[in-house]
Amino acid sequence: MSDDTTSGGMAILAKAGSVLTTLETQGDLTAAGIAEHVGEPVSSTYRLLAQLVRVGWVDKGHERGTFRVSASFLRLGSYLEDQINIRQASENALRELQKATRLTSFLCVLRSTGAVCIDRYDGKGVRSLSMRIGDSLPLDRGGAPIALLANSPEQEREELVANLATTEIARTTLTTRLDEARTRGLAWSDEDVTPGIAAIGAPVFNHRGELEGALSVSGLREQLIEHRADIERLVADAASAASEELGYRPTPEESARS
Repeated sequence: MSDDTTSGGMAILAKAGSVLTTLETQGDLTAAGIAEHVGEPVSSTYRLLAQLVRVGWVDKGHERGTFRVSASFLRLGSYLEDQINIRQASENALRELQKATRLTSFLCVLRSTGAVCIDRYDGKGVRSLSMRIGDSLPLDRGGAPIALLANSPEQEREELVANLATTEIARTTLTTRLDEARTRGLAWSDEDVTPGIAAIGAPVFNHRGELEGALSVSGLREQLIEHRADIERLVADAASAASEELGYRPTPEESARS
């Protein structure tokens, strides 16, 4: 197969991906509406839509002249996403995060009322013993646990906060901290697990925008404070990379913040 043929095929796949992403995020659209979103001529967009209808990835919409993502394509996407283990999806990002920061990096998931560590890469300096693979922490302590709690669905978060904080003042304090972490996309833990140790965590999402887990780094408090901006950026980039492996695409508002 020639390079020209290969590049042409990749270009068509890229355009098809843009069309499918547009329909998934915007809902039913006409060919003209899709063309406007993807920046392609209406005529070529309509031809591509006809091909996608033939292979069963796109259906005619509920209103005349509109198109929508087919149920079979959505089922295929869900099936493929379910086959991607978050540990596999996060492995490269977690390893590169450790290399870039030289700090211990962690991957945690939400289990019941705690955060369980399912992967970690040891840093070059102080090696935290408080969170080994299989260990768990309360959701109000540690970078990854706080990131998990902050980005949990609202009702679930409220129930967890009520269990963690037994007084009104404690609930207000924790809720304020969680709101900040959710808004910034980053969670700080300052000596609330181990004296002298701080951590920074960020959430990982799947292609449906659902919380899958959280990445974090942990190390000497002074080191994290001194290099805070750089470490925060690296943690955020690692979480975004892991989310992308799971098929997540940020909203325009989220992209503008990053």
